[in-house]
Amino acid sequence: MFGRVIVAVVGSSKSGKTTAIEALIRGLTERGYNVASAKHIPDPEFTLDTEGKDTWRHAKAGASTVLSVAPKELTTIKKVDTTEYTLEQITAEFEEADIIILEGFKAIAGQDATIPKIVAVKTVDEISAALESYKNILAFIGTIPEKKGKTEIPFIDVLKESEKLVDLVNQKVAILVERKRKQEEKITIQVDGRFVPLSPFVQKIVGETILAMISTLKEIKIKGEEKVSIVIKRLSRG
Repeated sequence: MFGRVIVAVVGSSKSGKTTAIEALIRGLTERGYNVASAKHIPDPEFTLDTEGKDTWRHAKAGASTVLSVAPKELTTIKKVDTTEYTLEQITAEFEEADIIILEGFKAIAGQDATIPKIVAVKTVDEISAALESYKNILAFIGTIPEKKGKTEIPFIDVLKESEKLVDLVNQKVAILVERKRKQEEKITIQVDGRFVPLSPFVQKIVGETILAMISTLKEIKIKGEEKVSIVIKRLSRG
């Protein structure tokens, strides 16, 4: 997916997804990766903001984006409808991350064979359902039943074998991250929230053309190593 390295942790409620993600973030960060995470929250009324706080009042007054800047935290609150968001739009928020770990998002990530999945299960039936619902399952975690059924997918007890899980993911993504770092896109084009895939040749031509145009502007110094990001949005007419 446009050079992004993604791992999804999916499964039923209270099956150990967050515990697994904690172990993965900690272990992969210790190995030198820049790790980002995203959690799907299905509650339509959920908000990170607090009613009555200044940021809440800003949004209530009509601000579509509110930036909260604290000494050790930067929070962006966007008031947008995410019900139709694609993975491209969600992961576009993570420009610098080596690895993006998703918690949930099974509806849009489940059948994507390019995304390795760790599935948290509690019963044999959940194992069977997962084998039918998800593509590219890397491992099962959670309560491991005695009768697992016939599958070559490994079962990992995160509480006892967290390093084993980290090793498994690292083996899967290490080459992808290395390739991403070497072939970092110098130019990205996003049209109405969807990234447009560009060949290296097109990236080179478009990037050099834009940088050459900008270099003619006063007080602008171009070194030639800059990244170019173009965002195109259709204007709503009402």
